[in-house]
Amino acid sequence: MMANRAATLTPAKIIWTLRQFPALERDAFMASEYLGQRVAWKTRFFDVIDYGAGSIKLFSLFQRGWHRHARFDRSVYAHIDINSHPETRDLRRGRRVDLGGTIAAIDIVTGITLTLDRFEILPVSLLDRFVIKSDSRY
Repeated sequence: MMANRAATLTPAKIIWTLRQFPALERDAFMASEYLGQRVAWKTRFFDVIDYGAGSIKLFSLFQRGWHRHARFDRSVYAHIDINSHPETRDLRRGRRVDLGGTIAAIDIVTGITLTLDRFEILPVSLLDRFVIKSDSRY
């Protein structure tokens, strides 16, 4: 049952659920239900932030889609060592990236931070060429 839940867990559903709670009750619920939960999400690269930690950068990605909770879409963040993943140096906005890992932190305003087990940049499809070229929806 837990594997089934992880398959349907999305960033938007997490944010939507947390918004249902009073502000002072969110942290306890978040810790008991989401932190440490394993997830696998299909995302698109948005941006990278150099926050002064050497080769480790904070990557910002979006899980884009037209779904019931789309208005709650927030960034998904991951700390990635660009020396260990040199392919990240050429990433362009809109490129598809599959992530797998555990939820390390949730901020209802900015998004969800993952501790990654799997990071895979997917090949560019015909549709991706248009998304990357036009920087659409970002």
